[in-house]
Amino acid sequence: MNTIAAISTPDAAGGIAMIRISGEDAIRISDEIFTAANHVKVTEMRGYTCAYGTVSDGQEALDDVVLTVFRAPHSYTGEDTVEITCHGGIYLTKRILMTVYLHGAEPAAPGEFTKRAFLNGKLTLSQAESVMDLIQADSASALRVAQYAKEGRLGREMRGISDELVDLMSALAYWLDDAEECPPELERTTLTAKLNSIDTKLREMSARYQDGLVLRNGIRTVLLGKPNAGKSSVMNWLCGTNRSIVTDIAGTTRDVITEQVKIGEFTLLLSDTAGLRETDNTIESIGISQAYQALDQADLVLYVADANVGMTDEDTELLEKCAGHHTVLIWNKTDLSDAAPPEMPIPVVQIAAIYEKSTEQLAAVLKDLFGQSAGASGAIPLNERQNLLILRASEAVRSGIEAAESGNELDMMYADLEMAASYLREIEGEDVTDDVIDGVFSKFCVGK
Repeated sequence: MNTIAAISTPDAAGGIAMIRISGEDAIRISDEIFTAANHVKVTEMRGYTCAYGTVSDGQEALDDVVLTVFRAPHSYTGEDTVEITCHGGIYLTKRILMTVYLHGAEPAAPGEFTKRAFLNGKLTLSQAESVMDLIQADSASALRVAQYAKEGRLGREMRGISDELVDLMSALAYWLDDAEECPPELERTTLTAKLNSIDTKLREMSARYQDGLVLRNGIRTVLLGKPNAGKSSVMNWLCGTNRSIVTDIAGTTRDVITEQVKIGEFTLLLSDTAGLRETDNTIESIGISQAYQALDQADLVLYVADANVGMTDEDTELLEKCAGHHTVLIWNKTDLSDAAPPEMPIPVVQIAAIYEKSTEQLAAVLKDLFGQSAGASGAIPLNERQNLLILRASEAVRSGIEAAESGNELDMMYADLEMAASYLREIEGEDVTDDVIDGVFSKFCVGK
């Protein structure tokens, strides 16, 4: 492969920056532009060693740098790799990169370093995909999910299921070719039970994908309640600032106000909505319609009730509309009333939003609702590609189940199981096309 180079730190001024070079000419190029303070040549440096010195463009010294050598195959990409750490000026970093190009390197494409790591067997495809999730993680739970994928947990689970399918295929092939009697594991009842178990594992894996989306992208959260329940005050409490207008006039909020906030280890994509009530006001009606639209898309509902008024029949009816969503009752305005909230099958947080500073109560509730995913030790599909392949494998297994249950010849099942195993292998990068590989790494940043 050709030798590539790119800046692997952000395109912004900083204390330091790093240029990465990878390929068969990485050592030669570095030797031509770098002079070590101890006069050791780059070509003589062992892997995993550093040297302090100067980078020059041939006419003048550009910067004092630290150069690190990684020898193939013991590098991130599996190739000879050199990393040059310099001062983090934007112009300076690009000047050094241009010098690297002039000595024979080519610009790296988005994700090309990680793509080479995959092609050289350093990472599976699912592990490679986890790299961007590691970079983009903005919470402990999102980081944990990405780390699990980077460790190869998804691959191990997929290989385990694929091995189960291969074992069944082997038994089928042996019986169809040589055996006179059907072995016990291929009796229809036993076989159907085995395939149903495999399908359950695949469905559970796909269900984790939605959990992973919540952890990585944030919990889509909508504030609902009657007018004057204090939703805007709750919004401001969660944001830690006066994000929404607060008045005693019912119907003040007529639009959906959105904000991203951190509560504990979770990110809430928060929407404050118009108070829900019957109204003849055209503008307020539009806001109420938007509130119901936000509800349809929500992962979490924070339903705000006025403790001073108590839980009304209208509140109960509105809460019924939240069925199917994780819902938390925010029992607000406790400064005006010491009335206890009613017994409810949903979590309750009691606050006086205009005075409240801490979000620990709500953070504890979120951990109960979403913490199983955040602390799950199992693998979670990271993206739609992985989830789609799991769903396709599940469909193929169910087709095999139908063949077994309908009394069809068992040789018709072999193709279904082979297809399911193929889909699972594709998750890890086996039997994938170049277009799939290019599509995966095109989403990466340059330099990674």
